[in-house]
Amino acid sequence: MKFALRIATAIMLAIAIFSATIFQASAQAGTVVVTAQVLDFQNGYVFITTGDGFRVSPNLAVVAYNTAKPAGPPQPRQYARMTFDPAGTVIKIELSNSKIAAEGDLAAVRHFAIALSTPIPNPDLAPRTSISPCSNVRPGRSVILNITVEVPPSTPLADTIYMTSDQSGWNAQAYRLDRSDSLHYRTQLKLLSGTVLHILFDRGSMQSIQVGQNGIEQTPYPICIADEDAQTFTKTIYHWADQQAGASMPIPQTMPTPYNPAPFPNLPPQPRPTSAP
Repeated sequence: MKFALRIATAIMLAIAIFSATIFQASAQAGTVVVTAQVLDFQNGYVFITTGDGFRVSPNLAVVAYNTAKPAGPPQPRQYARMTFDPAGTVIKIELSNSKIAAEGDLAAVRHFAIALSTPIPNPDLAPRTSISPCSNVRPGRSVILNITVEVPPSTPLADTIYMTSDQSGWNAQAYRLDRSDSLHYRTQLKLLSGTVLHILFDRGSMQSIQVGQNGIEQTPYPICIADEDAQTFTKTIYHWADQQAGASMPIPQTMPTPYNPAPFPNLPPQPRPTSAP
């Protein structure tokens, strides 16, 4: 009877050991072990010298490789035997200050590595492409461009309003506008469709060119001549540069030119005769 009891006890012990072994094997199923050298360890990630970084478990076990005793956090240049769970999280790190035997394949866990942020190119270094605003316009058709501007009330009544453009080399008197009323001037041009203009308005010199509503330099207006019979362009001029506070007078030239018929604007006016000669 005692012999039979001993046999039954031995069988039950063997079953228990076998069950524990099976349970441990199933618990470790799907884990991956690799060796590597530590580059850094911070903020819940471990980085290795290949440049890869892996997420670590909140319950990470850190032990010494040779003694299996608890160890401090991984330090740069330490060698590590890392165990990954099936989700790719590091659940155990065994550390050594000396090189340890290679184990596992980093390629098997590289797909667990955290991805870098998507690089965004510097727009200032990107190649500049010049796309014409008239790229979709059928070129070569004769188009009438009607231009109308409203000038500020401070505009002297005796002054003439001109339009300057990049097509004329920014000649301040390239296009003369006709007066419609006390504040409105207009002109009409015939241009070919597909033409791109950049224009500004002035009173005969670049010193009197228009400025923006905020009183600073006005960016030239772009005009694309479309393939239609007529086109209208209307703008409001808020200020003239030479009427701004602190504006400087034109610099005198050595002699009159068609673009500067009065090279000495600061001279006093000639005295008028008091009687006929």
